[in-house]
Amino acid sequence: MRILQLIDSLEVGGAERMAVNYANALFSKIEVSALCATRAEGDLKNLIKTGIPYLFLNKKRTLDFAAFLRLRRFIRTHNIQLIQAHGSSYFTAVLVKMITPGLKVIWHDHYGNSEFLKERDTRFLKPLSRFFDGVIAVNDILSRWSKEYLNIEKSVFIKNFIADALPLDVSFHPKGTNGKRLVCVANLRSQKNHQLLLKSFKELLKIDDQYTLHLFGSKIDTTYSDLILRSIGTTGFKDSVFYYGAHLKISSVLPYFDIGLLTSNSEGLPLSLLEYGQAGLAVVTTNVGDCARVLDGAGICVPPNDSESLVNAVLNYKSTPQLKIDYGMLLQKKIERFYSSNSVLAEVIGIYEQVLN
Repeated sequence: MRILQLIDSLEVGGAERMAVNYANALFSKIEVSALCATRAEGDLKNLIKTGIPYLFLNKKRTLDFAAFLRLRRFIRTHNIQLIQAHGSSYFTAVLVKMITPGLKVIWHDHYGNSEFLKERDTRFLKPLSRFFDGVIAVNDILSRWSKEYLNIEKSVFIKNFIADALPLDVSFHPKGTNGKRLVCVANLRSQKNHQLLLKSFKELLKIDDQYTLHLFGSKIDTTYSDLILRSIGTTGFKDSVFYYGAHLKISSVLPYFDIGLLTSNSEGLPLSLLEYGQAGLAVVTTNVGDCARVLDGAGICVPPNDSESLVNAVLNYKSTPQLKIDYGMLLQKKIERFYSSNSVLAEVIGIYEQVLN
């Protein structure tokens, strides 16, 4: 079996991490596990295992025929049978399929705004979807949408999985009081609703000023990220809110924190939630996407855009410290059992076999 993971960028993000996770996890399980970034490289390139065939396509425009030919040449060199196209890379995958007889394409739908599917731009997706040989969706909502809207019967919900945790970074020393370090791993874009996070944290400080908030994430949307960073600098957060930017090896620092927060307006299946669980953190998340399904009673879900509920959830862990410990341990066990690569890949390889046969 010879599979190519296709992704438009290797900047630090959820879909991008999953493309690398798939390539790495499949490396020892199939004949060829390859990876191609179509438009941009990024820090995640450093996580690709040695020995994985890799191509940076350097695609310059939507219809870059020279790039399509370079990709076809790479596919022929490595005898690739199937492309797993993550997110918007389906466009490139389909056009290459048209000029490569026998090539199969599975689209991996990571769409984060699954609560707002009516607003989804499908100008290219719908007509090109007839060339898909199957769809993998990161939650059940997206899987049903593919069946109903794109008319694709071979659409399955497959959980995201998480890479093995890295050794603890002993050089990392976050500020703050033990037991009261809050962390949020989310790229700076409006979907993640850092405004709600900061508003709620400001209210929390009025009750207990020992809490600190630690933010990790890339500046995806410049206008939005500038707004958030200005808010941090102008609302009295100087000694209590810390922004680190993107952290390539986030699993090596998460165990230093106590409560993982996610305040998104919408989600698919956020990797940060799996990373919190892997690190043994107690969690508070908005009830969007598959967040409640992941927690399944091992954390606290609150309604989106509800600052009061978010503050109360954090204080609930303060008033019942054993609950924080119990939820952290329970979620950690759930992640190990249901969201490790071994628990997911057997199902994925079965899907590959169905498509190829």
